[in-house]
Amino acid sequence: MVARPATDAPVRSRPYVVLISFDGFRHDYLDRYRPPAFASVATRGMRATALIPSFPSKTFPNHYTLATGLSPGHHGIAANAFHDPVRRAWYRVGDSIAVRDARWYGGEPIWVTAERNGVRSAAYFWPGSEAAIGGVRPSRFVAYDGTVPNARRVDAVAGWLRLAPPVRPHLVLLYFSDVDDTTHRHGPDAPNTATAVASVDRALQRLLDSIAVSPLRDSVNVVLVSDHGMTGTPATQVIVVSDLLRGAGVDTTGILFGDNGPAMSLWFGGDSARMHRAKAALTTPHAATYLRRDAPARWRLGDNPRMGDLLVVGELGYTLKRNGTDPDPSAGSHGYDPALPDMRGIFLSAGPGVRPGSHVPAIENVQVYAFLAALLRLDQLPAVDGALGVLQSALR
Repeated sequence: MVARPATDAPVRSRPYVVLISFDGFRHDYLDRYRPPAFASVATRGMRATALIPSFPSKTFPNHYTLATGLSPGHHGIAANAFHDPVRRAWYRVGDSIAVRDARWYGGEPIWVTAERNGVRSAAYFWPGSEAAIGGVRPSRFVAYDGTVPNARRVDAVAGWLRLAPPVRPHLVLLYFSDVDDTTHRHGPDAPNTATAVASVDRALQRLLDSIAVSPLRDSVNVVLVSDHGMTGTPATQVIVVSDLLRGAGVDTTGILFGDNGPAMSLWFGGDSARMHRAKAALTTPHAATYLRRDAPARWRLGDNPRMGDLLVVGELGYTLKRNGTDPDPSAGSHGYDPALPDMRGIFLSAGPGVRPGSHVPAIENVQVYAFLAALLRLDQLPAVDGALGVLQSALR
């Protein structure tokens, strides 16, 4: 049971925060396409040069990082699909049973922090929000269904903000996938990207218009983020992992392979000799291979076995796949080293808690949790990987 204040007066006076994720919205799309609703938020409030994702720069790990302030190596959602050698089980984003199993999720997402502080929260599609993490779910949440039109998502969120004060959420999370879907299919530089950006811009404007005519209009902070960027991945730039292993005489029987893509994790079940032979075989001119303990410290893997015994990370534009018979990569992808500019996303915010005209350099997405907590005036915060840092100057 979540503790609630004895009276709702302190909660009514608390600001509101609407956190909106635009999956795959690369940082340079703001200046390339100049979407007017996004531009209005930046003009009224603040903008970061870019938002640097965590490794791997994939959807589920980074959405959960945005919510917890922890890197994937520390919160445990290591990829969109990964193996846990301790549990001897797989987590996959398409597995609704795993997605709703709180045992997979470490850390404390912002909606749990809010509810612990007696502040109601609501999520319209957000990784992790369907699970009772620490025994707590958002007061309202919607199970993911990608077929739901953007307008219906927006109208549901607008409806939550019109609820009676005792049940109205002060933290709302919302998700759109148009840009990611489109740039995977056509590549980030195709003409279709402009159409997808315009689509989510209309959805954002619909929500901003609803807030503007609401009695809460002077109390709502909007925070716009994306989980990662995108880069082109030609079908001619593919590394077939099993072919390299077998070519070097490494038996692939019993090796567990993560998802195909820019980065791939492999698990060897304790066979360290075979792991070291595989590392030598998979170190190529277009991919770097790391033992988990030797991966760059800035990735904050935390020696988490869910990250893989061995990590193979492609050069930008190169894709890894397990077998030559697997499908060719999509025209665009993400999951590479977060230090690469193409992997960077967006961070903008406006509202009563944000200093107008603020501009800050690129920030890491582990800093977003602290920013949300500050806007909501939450206390009793857990330890996280990211502090406010330069974002402090954007608060008022």
